Order: sequence, then structure tokens, then C-alpha cells
Amino acid sequence: MSPNWQVPVLDSPLHPDPPYAALIFDCDGTLLDTAAANESAWRTALAEWDIELDAGWYRARTGLPADALMTELTVKAGREFDHAAVRAAALDAYSRLVGAVEPHEPVVAVARAHHGRVPLAVASGGSRRGVEEGLRATGLRPLFDAVVTREDVRYGKPSPDVYVLAAERLEVDPARCVAYEDTDEGAAAALAAGMRVIDVRPALGRAATL
Repeated sequence: MSPNWQVPVLDSPLHPDPPYAALIFDCDGTLLDTAAANESAWRTALAEWDIELDAGWYRARTGLPADALMTELTVKAGREFDHAAVRAAALDAYSRLVGAVEPHEPVVAVARAHHGRVPLAVASGGSRRGVEEGLRATGLRPLFDAVVTREDVRYGKPSPDVYVLAAERLEVDPARCVAYEDTDEGAAAALAAGMRVIDVRPALGRAATL
């Protein structure tokens, strides 16, 4: 698909500066406001193992994929627990909460404005189940030509793997892609893939550290 530079000009700092041939979006915290649902899901899952989730500790690590989060939590808890069982329980809890998830409209507006004009993808550090459920629940799934998740690659963010694979599936050189992110780990992943990055946090009223 060739870029069409008649893309509507958005009155937003999120509008990408040309030239670009594709846009790639993180999901949790970027396209979707999943913070409360994800935190509640993890809290519910960990309670089954008598592990209390510290809110501040968790919120400082929302950019980590689940496997890395579980590894750090093992150290914090000072004991081992079944990572796979906790992750499965968290996904089940999230599925019960996904109906309350809302899109981040300033970011979604960018995707809607470019849909059909340049290829669009999602590159997430989350699970395919959770990402697909969130995109379907908010009606956003049809906007995207490809969805890449942590399960599709060897290494999660801040490794560039999900972004490299997303560009590959769009058949676009990573250097011609613009990525949208809301965490330092995600931004590092996109930059390592050779992409320009737009940090959505200022537009969403959150502090940015890029």
C-alpha cells in the first residue's frame, strides 16, 4: 500500500510528520486504557497465592512483558510460585473486566485517520488473548492489518522483536514506520527496531521521560 499524503491533518501532537509508510501502535496504555483492568486482574490472580500486589511497584513496571514481571515479582515476594498458573488466572480475570476497557481516543483518532491509507499494526508486549479481546471489545480490531504480541517473538520489550515482526508483516522497512508508545520499555523497543517514536503520554496527560 502506497502512502496517501491526503491523510486528514489532525489537530494533535500525535500526528506523525511525513514521510512514513506505516504506523505501529502499542496496545495497553496506548490504544486502550487497560490500566485499571490489568492491575485488578493481576491482583485477583496473585491473591490466590497469598501474594499482595503493591500498586506503586506494579505501576512502575507496566511496560514489562508478563514473563519479566513474574520474574521480578518472584524476587519481591521472596518465594517461588507457578508463573503459568498466575498468568492464566490473570487472563481469566481480565476477560471478565474487558467490557469496561475504553479506547484512548486521541491515539485512536490517528489510527482512524490513517486506516486504508497506510498499513497499520499493533505491536504489544501482552498476550494475544488479552490484546485481541481488548481490540474486539472496543471495536478497534478492523483498523489493523496485523497484530503482533509477546507470544509471537522470542524476546519481549525492550527487545525490538515485536516491532521488527510487525514491520515485516506489513511488508514495510522499519525505518519507514512510526511507532506509538506509552512506556520507556516500549519506546526503547521501537527505537531499537529503527523506527521513529511518538510518546503518547503528554497527549494523555501523563508524564513522559523520552
